[in-house]
Order: sequence, then C-alpha cells, then structure tokens
Amino acid sequence: MKALFISFHAKDYLASKHFYEVVLGLHVQREHAGPPHRFTNYDLGGTLLKVYEWTEPYHGSGHSGLFLATESLDHVVDRLEKAGVTHRGIRVHDWGGRSCSVFDPSGNIFDLIDAHQQGDY
Repeated sequence: MKALFISFHAKDYLASKHFYEVVLGLHVQREHAGPPHRFTNYDLGGTLLKVYEWTEPYHGSGHSGLFLATESLDHVVDRLEKAGVTHRGIRVHDWGGRSCSVFDPSGNIFDLIDAHQQGDY
C-alpha cells in the first residue's frame, strides 16, 4: 500500500496556505473551491498533503498525520523560528534519528525528520 494523501483541516485557510506555500515552500498541485469545502493539494514527492476548510456543514470525522524527511533539518527549523512558528525543538531519539515536531497555524502537528539521520524507525 501507498499513502494517497494526508489531510489537515485549516482553522484559518489563508494562514495555512501562506504557511505551506511561503514558509515551507511546498508546490501547489491542485486547488478546489466548491461545496462542501475548499482545499489545496501540495505535492510531497508522490504523496499529497490536502489542506482544507469546510464551507458547508460536515458530519464526518477526519484524521491527520504527517512525517516529512528533510535534507537540512537545522536550516528548516531555523527558518521556522524566524517565521515565529511554534515547534518543539530538534530531538535526538533513542533509535538514532533526529526530528522536530511542528505546529501549523491551525494547531495541526507534524514531524520533520533529518533525512541523513533518520535512524531505524
């Protein structure tokens, strides 16, 4: 199996778009605005991240989760700090990897993993 997409609900859709496009620099693959929601898909190299906002009542449930490998964890965390982004700092894990938990403008949490020191996860 392969992940098709990961979805994050946006409390502030425009702030989330700014975060993913400007602060993180992700490429927009597709945007849609129509009932019951609007969303932007970002290409993560074969998997999609869907950031969405409900425009009509929705009674389902949703789940979020994301791990992104980066070639330069220290550089990305420095850029996040300069942008005032909330994160938990770089952590070195017992299993050998380095990662940083990051919060987007809607409070969704995801992890950045050092691609050079990802350990045995």
